[in-house]
Amino acid sequence: MKTDILNGALLIATLSVSMWAATLPGSARTVVPMNGGAADAPDIEATEVVDARGVAVPIANYQRIVSLSTISDHVLLELVEPERVVAITEYTSRHPVAWRFGDRPTISSSGALESVLSLRPDLVTVTLYADEAYLARLRENGVQVFDLGDMRGVGTTRASIRALGALLDVRDRAAALERSYDRELAALDAMVPDDELVPGIYLSVYGDTFFGATANTSYADTLHLGGVRDMAAERGFEDWPQYTAEQLLALDPPLIVTLEGMGSVIRSHALLSTLKACGSKGRIVEIDGAFNGDAGLGIVEAAHQVLSRVHPARVSPPGKNTAAPTGAAPAKDGR
Repeated sequence: MKTDILNGALLIATLSVSMWAATLPGSARTVVPMNGGAADAPDIEATEVVDARGVAVPIANYQRIVSLSTISDHVLLELVEPERVVAITEYTSRHPVAWRFGDRPTISSSGALESVLSLRPDLVTVTLYADEAYLARLRENGVQVFDLGDMRGVGTTRASIRALGALLDVRDRAAALERSYDRELAALDAMVPDDELVPGIYLSVYGDTFFGATANTSYADTLHLGGVRDMAAERGFEDWPQYTAEQLLALDPPLIVTLEGMGSVIRSHALLSTLKACGSKGRIVEIDGAFNGDAGLGIVEAAHQVLSRVHPARVSPPGKNTAAPTGAAPAKDGR
């Protein structure tokens, strides 16, 4: 278990995506165990929402919200008036849809405590990797802190939408957002019948270290919705496995999905170049770095990018597709 968590944290940090909060300051990190992985909405009559660390946070019309989660960055913009979100993560400020957030401040990992307190927030949203000591400091200064918990894909994103909708007392808006999200996911899922899914895996390479991402992660959703049958999951791999050379040779996938720019690295690697995916009949599909590993609303765009390369004939012509609302550039296949 501990090895899986460390592998997952390393992969996420390396790709600089959804668990941005792992970079928050704190020389001795203490991650508190969660209640079931992700926060969710309580019964309608509740006056507080219990977060993923078991902390009860009052339901209120919070007016100054700081988001230290790339997931809540995007969800909050759909749930509350834009001026109520007073800061977002620095990572999101470099996102293709960063223009939607205007010129609001961003929070980096350097001196984050003082930066956050200077904004006089009444609520700060975080995820699993935020340091408990850091959160305690925020609470000592009278700030409500809400931990959304682990971000694993579609299921935890739905839970986060419901939890934030309840916490901010905007359940109707949250329900509408969840319905919209589900419609986009359903549209993608319907494009490729199960018997036409292409076998493949997700793989990222750093030197001679090989990381996968499979069952129980957002990559599993991205692969399936992108029309890919996850060979790693079928072989019993979970979470973010660190593959051995022997395991990759045994998998020998005809399709590899990877981070943008990594296709050439895989093809030039002495071992990986022998895989079917690198052969004349194989394929390597690259996902835009802004959406690679996105465990939230961005799964829609990530999956669409995979789908457009793996099953191009099934993707609607430009201007008529409703499954990729972000307007991001199409994926590249690295050839």
